Amino acid sequence: MIEREEKEVICQNCKKVFQTERQLHAHIKVHKLRVVGYYQKYYPRYDLHNKEIIKYKTKEQYFSTDFNSRTNLRLWLKERAPEEAVNYCKDLLLKRKEKKNLIYTPSQVELRSVLSPPVQYLHEIFKNYYSYCEGIGFKNKYQFPAEMTEGKEYEKSQYSIHVDTREQLPLKWDDYPTQSMTLSVGDYTFSEPKLTCNCYVERKSLADFISTLSVRNFDRFENEIIRAKEMEANLIILVEDTLSNAMNFKYLPYISKKIKVTPEYIFHNVRQLIQKYPHVQFLFVKGRKESKRVIKKIFFSGCSYTKMDLQLAYDLKIL
Repeated sequence: MIEREEKEVICQNCKKVFQTERQLHAHIKVHKLRVVGYYQKYYPRYDLHNKEIIKYKTKEQYFSTDFNSRTNLRLWLKERAPEEAVNYCKDLLLKRKEKKNLIYTPSQVELRSVLSPPVQYLHEIFKNYYSYCEGIGFKNKYQFPAEMTEGKEYEKSQYSIHVDTREQLPLKWDDYPTQSMTLSVGDYTFSEPKLTCNCYVERKSLADFISTLSVRNFDRFENEIIRAKEMEANLIILVEDTLSNAMNFKYLPYISKKIKVTPEYIFHNVRQLIQKYPHVQFLFVKGRKESKRVIKKIFFSGCSYTKMDLQLAYDLKIL
């Protein structure tokens, strides 16, 4: 873990000096101020689109964002001249690269889980998102997705989809055989690893996904990712809910209100794992039926899935 050296901080109300921000945040209560009010009063920042005060969630978020919503960002960019929009988006990417020590070109899940335009918009204004990112110092894992085709070799009678014995309510395909067995990682794989570049899919409900990426279960989950790496496997974490719902799970009636962790914390962990482990992808789809369709399509596409950002392919209706 990288240790951060904290500088002295000064209360802007009374000019008292503190050694840490935590001490400052505890102190400002004597001025009858909350942390939100303190920063908005003494360090006001405004949405570039509608000029409203930036909403405060965390200090990092408050000082790093220029908009209160993705809609405002989209509308502001629409009003800009093309060159200005390109420069703003380039600056956005470079700031994240430097601040977060990013190595790989940000994926669709990474971009959609922060206040940034999605890959398809950036691909359009940059002419080619992946080439542009490579030119500013990122390393590409993927290329812009093309059509996924199925090969005839998957129809041979000796092949099947393997399902982990511990899988609860396992998926079944009416038109394709399955075989139950204990898998080292994930819940689903194909019987012939060479045909799928050793692909494993771990299926999760949204509640399972939140629990897995929380503090209590995170280390165990990362160990599974490391195990997949040792197996030279590609691991896809398939969540049976939309990415939009996952980013707003606090407001969903079917997610327990007892969950204290925030979407910001969960997706911070997701983004770190994506950058740290290039053999891992996160994919959010619309429910169990879609999960079944997507798993089969990925397996039957051979190794082509390894060259594409699966969330982007799904959003573009290629997957």
